[in-house]
Amino acid sequence: MMRARRPFMKHLPLLGAAFAAALLLGPHASSLAQTGPEQNPPETTSDISKDKPATDEAKSVADKKPGKLTVASWGGAYSESQKRAFFTPFQDETGIAIEVVSHNGAFGALSATDDSEPPKWDLVDLGPEILESACRDGKLEKMDTTALAAASDGTSAKEDFLPGMLHECGVPSVAWSSAIVYDKRAFKKSAPKTASDFFDIKRFPGKRALPRSPKYTLELALMADGVKPEKVYETLATNDGVARALKRLEAIRNHVVWWDRPHEPLKLLASKKVAMAIAFNGRIFSAIVAENRPFALIWDGQVYDLDLWAIPKGSPNKASALELIAFATKPGHLARQARWFPYGPVRKSALKLIGKHPEVDVNMSDYIPTSKANFKRALRMDAGWWKTHEYEMKEQLKVWRTGDGGSAETGKDAEGENALR
Repeated sequence: MMRARRPFMKHLPLLGAAFAAALLLGPHASSLAQTGPEQNPPETTSDISKDKPATDEAKSVADKKPGKLTVASWGGAYSESQKRAFFTPFQDETGIAIEVVSHNGAFGALSATDDSEPPKWDLVDLGPEILESACRDGKLEKMDTTALAAASDGTSAKEDFLPGMLHECGVPSVAWSSAIVYDKRAFKKSAPKTASDFFDIKRFPGKRALPRSPKYTLELALMADGVKPEKVYETLATNDGVARALKRLEAIRNHVVWWDRPHEPLKLLASKKVAMAIAFNGRIFSAIVAENRPFALIWDGQVYDLDLWAIPKGSPNKASALELIAFATKPGHLARQARWFPYGPVRKSALKLIGKHPEVDVNMSDYIPTSKANFKRALRMDAGWWKTHEYEMKEQLKVWRTGDGGSAETGKDAEGENALR
């Protein structure tokens, strides 16, 4: 999720230099250590203090609370939004200091710890694939979801989280996604609106930027061809399904610029080398709001993924870590983070509380993947499916891509970069 280091221009005075720098550098750029209180930003919607408190289980912590919790997150603007939304308020409320360190999300970060020693982290923000592996290998504590706070209307957390989001070893923090972004300068008469329009060169001429990885590209091709999101991976698991996706790609075969790193599609748009692209929503938000680029989003056919809170196995501060999770995933706190950073809350009640960015006149729901209007035809990335089928899909797309009449191969295949959004 590294962002281009472009000055904030007119938004710099509004957002403040420190946060503007963090937003532009992005969540994997630097570590954030929080050991002291910070003034909280103003609230623009419902007061977070009105959230119902967590259940007795969440408050039932050890007699002696730790003086500090060490939280491993992604750094940069993402950790800054966490700090403002719930780390600082939790610290102020409980007296437990929060130290945030950056990690790269790899499984080795959890598995390298000597089993005879306590984990170096009390809480960690992980992607689904690594969380699944770590849970299966016994590296994570099981989650007590009854400890999570209810919604303000009394709806239990289990019912309030979007379906299928809670995991036995993790509680979702946010959703982020790939989406279609286009240059409004290229379509002044009629603008594209759907995933299908991405493949319509006649009505919407211009180059398209796609990731060299089959992820996001094949899913979008099938959804543009009419496959319902819930049927995409079932379809893609068949030879006919792969052929159908590649056939859809044929419509833009000679109009594709392939990208390897997440910052590239926005750079290609800005330089007018492409008219439309697949990019990640956090970067799109930065380009539109921070850089004032003339871009627009199409949410139809988005592919979203999650970050989840997890507690390393054997944590001596498990009870307090769970208390922090319950605090951080209160609807008001999730909404508050989304006001600062455009990753989506995965609780229904939180989506109603988002409102505008505290310092810029921007309706943040417009940039949130899980907002009701944006989530209509969304597909959840299936990390397990890709773990099984990625090599095969990669080879098939590579053969198609380098076939007669295909666009030239440029750059290197840095597929691992895709995970950085």
